[in-house]
Amino acid sequence: MRALITGSGNMGRAIAAGLEARGDEVAATAGRENGYPNPAEVGAVDVSFEFSHASTLLDHIDLGLAVGCRAFVVGTTGWTAGDDIGQAFAARLADHEARAVVAPTFSLGAVLFGDVAEYAARLFGSFPDYDPYLFEQHRSAKADRPSGTALAVANRLVPHLKAKREARLATDAGAPDPEVLEIVALRAGSHPGMHTVGFDGPGESLQVKVEARDRSAYVAGALLAADALIEEPGHTGITGITAFTDLVRERTA
Repeated sequence: MRALITGSGNMGRAIAAGLEARGDEVAATAGRENGYPNPAEVGAVDVSFEFSHASTLLDHIDLGLAVGCRAFVVGTTGWTAGDDIGQAFAARLADHEARAVVAPTFSLGAVLFGDVAEYAARLFGSFPDYDPYLFEQHRSAKADRPSGTALAVANRLVPHLKAKREARLATDAGAPDPEVLEIVALRAGSHPGMHTVGFDGPGESLQVKVEARDRSAYVAGALLAADALIEEPGHTGITGITAFTDLVRERTA
């Protein structure tokens, strides 16, 4: 695999190390810290890994397309399929017959954690005495709060919780709104990521938790997505923008 990495953060560096460890080649890295290469000098690229910020997503996709890349692994958060960025992203892929696997997290454990948490919400959702909560922790430098993973999990839980009408970040003082699933987000130090979904009831509490020890789990998932894009170019499950969760579920079906 010959790869382009856009984004100068921790994930970009971890993916570069992961690619090199298994004998793949990093053709170029690009971002605010590294600068941007001349597309004509990069050469052919099999996959572009995009882990930066929503404000630079489209520029980085344009760079990948300019070097001839038609397969993207995108972990950048802060955009949705329905907003301006998401629609422009989809249009660029369609115009160039390119494909992308996207996710707020490429941790396989976090994806399956979401499935387990949703199943728990189905079980506990009919029992109002079991109050659900969602807590997440990441490094102090993480740009978004709550995390994209926490938002995605919360949106999967709410439809099964009869006592909750929505989920949102806990920011207000005083007692919480009983109809809101609060997401509590802690930012401190260099923690690579932890998410907990719990149900607190009379005399007992149940928790479902996933915690990263380092970024290797995220790298493994990103490489899994890249391999799927390369090895299965005609795969009907990877067309346009495909969610990493769908890729995982297909393999666990």
